[in-house]
Amino acid sequence: MAFRFQRRVTLIPGLRLNFGKRGVSVSAGIRGANITAGRRGVHGNMGAPGTGLSYRTRLDKAPAHQRRAARAQERNSNGQTSTSTSSQKVTLECDAQGKLNMVDEFGAPASAKLKRDIWAQHADKIHTFLRNEMERINDDHELLVNIHHDTPPLSTPAPELEQQPFAEPEPRLPMPKTLPSEPTPIKKRFWHTLFATLETRRVSTNEAAYQAWQQELKATQHDNEEQTNKYTAQHAAWSERRNEHNETQQALSEAFNEDLHSDTEFMSGILENELAQLDWPRETNIDFEINQQQIKLDVDLPASDHFPSQEANFNASKKRLLVKNKSATQQRKEYAQHVHGVIFRLLGVVFVTLPSINEIDISAYSQRINEATGHEEDEYLLQVCVKREDWARLNLDTPERINPITALEQFNLQRNMSKTGIFTAIAV
Repeated sequence: MAFRFQRRVTLIPGLRLNFGKRGVSVSAGIRGANITAGRRGVHGNMGAPGTGLSYRTRLDKAPAHQRRAARAQERNSNGQTSTSTSSQKVTLECDAQGKLNMVDEFGAPASAKLKRDIWAQHADKIHTFLRNEMERINDDHELLVNIHHDTPPLSTPAPELEQQPFAEPEPRLPMPKTLPSEPTPIKKRFWHTLFATLETRRVSTNEAAYQAWQQELKATQHDNEEQTNKYTAQHAAWSERRNEHNETQQALSEAFNEDLHSDTEFMSGILENELAQLDWPRETNIDFEINQQQIKLDVDLPASDHFPSQEANFNASKKRLLVKNKSATQQRKEYAQHVHGVIFRLLGVVFVTLPSINEIDISAYSQRINEATGHEEDEYLLQVCVKREDWARLNLDTPERINPITALEQFNLQRNMSKTGIFTAIAV
């Protein structure tokens, strides 16, 4: 299929989060991105297209994203697959059907007695292991079906230039030299009266000491004054350079904001950056084109047969998992939920990323086999046009309350879908 629009970006699957003792940070992502996640949400610094500068963005801060990150962190820290009694060690395994197996240190199945001892002494650890296995199986399903839970509210700050702080340290006023103490004159004694030469020597010594002190005092005062004048000049020059730096940064910030509102090429680069680092479940191609205050997007959806066909839950005794196959109807409904959720989330991301966009026209297509020709062909499944003022009416602070299928129906939606999630191709 020929691209209908000028730009393309590929969304790569992955949570892209590392977990350490001091918090969460990114281990992978797009080139030129620096992303950090923590208790205050996920922030990123990325290169502003064509500027050589960095801009700051608030990325996936949705509670759903944070819950997945927390679960991944818990699995990372509690991911042990072995436990032991006072005398023996066993390894825990979970087969494809969810049955819990215990293998002793020699690689043989644990005896019934050893299993009972392990359960008696380490039930909490075993339940943690089973819960981690269940979440590992189901997490992919959760992000696919509930991808709209990560939709950012319109109150999310738009990208902004990361202003660089003035790096030059402020000059410090040097410590003044200590002024010399006035000399203590030699006191006149009775013998000075008896011997004129001693009195003359006393007087001349006192005068010489006083003159020397006066000279040293003036020299020290002069040095201190010079240091003060030098510091004053240095600080004035430093303040001027700092003010120039801050004015430059402010001008760059204003230029960034202006370009984000008016320069379609710049806006396209920013949107590519923002889309490329999203927490996404399947590789997805998105083509788009910006025209003043409108943007059009084409979304290449993953095929429905790439969806997980199983789900896991605890059994009644919570001593194993029940991994069951989903029905064809359930898979179709979940795929329909995903398709609408993808569109819903992209609408939210675009409106937040590009504050000047007032209308989004977004279409989604997938590949199907043409039974008449046997060739795989692109078929559009839905198209929706949404205005910012209409999008603002949604309660995006709690997107988990929203059903994306019914939410998109209140906009200008074109779609042929049965109640069981069967799509019929539409013309766009």
